[in-house]
Amino acid sequence: MDSEAVSSLAIRNVAMATDFSPSSERALQHSLAIARHFGATLHFVHFVRPSQFVYAPEMIPTVDEIASRDFEQLLATLRTGHRLDGIEFRRWVLEGEVSEVTRKFIESHAIDLLVLGTHGRAGIPRLLLGSVAQEIFHYVRCPVLTVGPCSPGAGFRPQLRRVLYSTDLSPESLAALPYVLTAIRDWHAQVDVVHVCSSSGGNCKGPMKDLKETIEALRAGEEAATIRYHVLSGNPASCVVGFARENSVDLIVLGLKPRRALYSGPLWSHAYEIVRRTPCPVLSVRSLPAARSAGASRCSAENARSDAEAVSSLG
Repeated sequence: MDSEAVSSLAIRNVAMATDFSPSSERALQHSLAIARHFGATLHFVHFVRPSQFVYAPEMIPTVDEIASRDFEQLLATLRTGHRLDGIEFRRWVLEGEVSEVTRKFIESHAIDLLVLGTHGRAGIPRLLLGSVAQEIFHYVRCPVLTVGPCSPGAGFRPQLRRVLYSTDLSPESLAALPYVLTAIRDWHAQVDVVHVCSSSGGNCKGPMKDLKETIEALRAGEEAATIRYHVLSGNPASCVVGFARENSVDLIVLGLKPRRALYSGPLWSHAYEIVRRTPCPVLSVRSLPAARSAGASRCSAENARSDAEAVSSLG
């Protein structure tokens, strides 16, 4: 990864998965703020799953009509409050199983960021990630911002004062660095780099030092920033969530391996728990396969299409 790859980070297409419930309002706020800041097109997406109507398939057209009506109501409310001012947007009702239609949608529309909120319409009493959102979280390859009920809302524009970058110090976790460094450059955010070591931390100090040198090299020539490095010991999810609570973190950034490594990486094994319990939004950035260069994390529309082709075998 070089400084050019970091500085060329762009977010041109943002998708927000919505079920139109009040519980998705916080995710909506963050979606609008991000799209406005980056000048991105905002795609509102609602899923209709045929498997939920296996005993009453004749209901699907009615559900589609209800979704269209709900979209009209949502957009009318946003327009009345001038919340869509300056934002190009589109709306979509996607019919099919979530893992498949989401992947195709992200590829065909070059989605750079997917925003998820809680799942409220079905009445699932979970803190975050009902069945639909959990599928999306596990299967999509673009960065995913999850916003739970414990997360604060967002203003007209994003405000990031403190960011926690949780890393297992693997090469794959570097895929999240462009987003961390963008937070420093665009919002002058303070950054806490946190690694949770299985032991007392003695074997982790060397790799953490290497990461610090990498970050310093990528930021060469830029204005000074507050970046702190922490090696903690304990349960990764508990340590990350506890640190975020104690330090009033505005955003947690996780660097994850591709889905193929779902049960093999320390962060992947704890990612769902971090997302479920965190008091702030969580940005999960999956690395590309080893064959792809680190510079491919730029998130331009052209690269998003080639990323999808490169990882099509992971679905």
